[in-house]
Amino acid sequence: MTTTEEKKGFMEKMADVVRPVGDFLSNEKHFASISAGLMATVGISIIAAFITIVSTVIGMFAPGTGVLATSLGWEFAGAAQVAAIINIPYTMTLGLLSVVASFAIAYNLAKYYKINQLSAGIVSMLMFLMVVAPAKTVVLADGASTFTGLDTTLLGGPGLLTAIIVSLLSVEITNFCYKHGWVIKMPDVIPPFLANSFSSMVPLLLNVFIIYGINVALSMVDPSLNIAWACNAILGIPVNLLANSVPGILVINTFALLLWTTGVHGTMVVYMFLMAPMIMAITNNAALVAQGLSPVFSPVFLLGATSCVGGTGNTMGFALLCAYRAKSEQLKAVGKASIVPGLFNVNEPMTFGVPVVYNPIIAIPYILNGLILTFIMWVAYAIGFIVPGHILMLSLLPIGLAEFLGTLNWRNAIFPWLMIPFMTLIYYPFFKVYDKQLVEKEQAALAAAAE
Repeated sequence: MTTTEEKKGFMEKMADVVRPVGDFLSNEKHFASISAGLMATVGISIIAAFITIVSTVIGMFAPGTGVLATSLGWEFAGAAQVAAIINIPYTMTLGLLSVVASFAIAYNLAKYYKINQLSAGIVSMLMFLMVVAPAKTVVLADGASTFTGLDTTLLGGPGLLTAIIVSLLSVEITNFCYKHGWVIKMPDVIPPFLANSFSSMVPLLLNVFIIYGINVALSMVDPSLNIAWACNAILGIPVNLLANSVPGILVINTFALLLWTTGVHGTMVVYMFLMAPMIMAITNNAALVAQGLSPVFSPVFLLGATSCVGGTGNTMGFALLCAYRAKSEQLKAVGKASIVPGLFNVNEPMTFGVPVVYNPIIAIPYILNGLILTFIMWVAYAIGFIVPGHILMLSLLPIGLAEFLGTLNWRNAIFPWLMIPFMTLIYYPFFKVYDKQLVEKEQAALAAAAE
């Protein structure tokens, strides 16, 4: 007689394995707060993605610098100026992603501790800015004028790891103050908004003493150090050690994808340390091509395998599945909103909208297809189907276009498109499990609302 366990299909068995992990991650207050805080940035990511697409397309026509202007002669005299104007909203949205996340994560964690959420979010955001972008005054070239500004380097994706750490630590410090009565209490007749302002003063002071104190201590060791750069430097040690071999790149790609599944901009973290060897490999190949020789393969070129088919995690096929095969309203909406950005290899809407972050069901194919494509790409280089790059292309471009312009080889252009069916197949069984799970939740929510 066949048992119930034997009757279960692959997807049901997989769900039995990963669902307890997902339940823990969704219910544990710190992980849940990170996930909710990052979900709050989805709207910003979608708007920024469309801004980037418009700015990139216009920039292609800029005389002297645009790829279409230089390669095909299609010029628009004011393209660079228009692209710069359009790019400002991007800088003030996705360019400030970590600032928003530092507030939103703290806001959600404060809810679990039943302390004032607005005050906790403000304190966290201030602490994040204090450690990654303290205001600095510099003397301008004329020697008579000064300018005070913030370093924006870590306010976007690169600072997300620091934003998460600072947010969690800040709320824990704030909660400690409330728990031990280290707050200024006002009479009941004082309006709540004013009372909350006074009650946040002591927690803010203690946050400054501890978090900013750590920053100052690091700067005493080395003036260029702060909490963010110390974290990135520690992460960069193993990355640099592994960059010169194919197995090492597989490890690096896995590491970057794992970071993404925890809400950290893994690609940016990795590229901060591998940009120099990447540029060196491309310029070396440029010199070889100029001499009439063939470009040579470097393992660092395989970094692109994690994001060449719709963005990190190669989510183009997954976006199509969500848009046209999902029964869940959430997945349908996210999928449809992600297709056009995905064509430009922008997938923050998928990453934070599905979400992939702290979602073990989707994290499995998200990581797996990056590793499989790394191996396929390595084979494609080895047999000569695609060729190593010799033109430095750092612009955000549609799927296949950057690969073509970096090599001037048509096979490099079609390679990512050929991979979409494979990537879709990898996502499909996991998509079915997650879609079913969300449908059950949505139906339960509707039933509860109808009661």
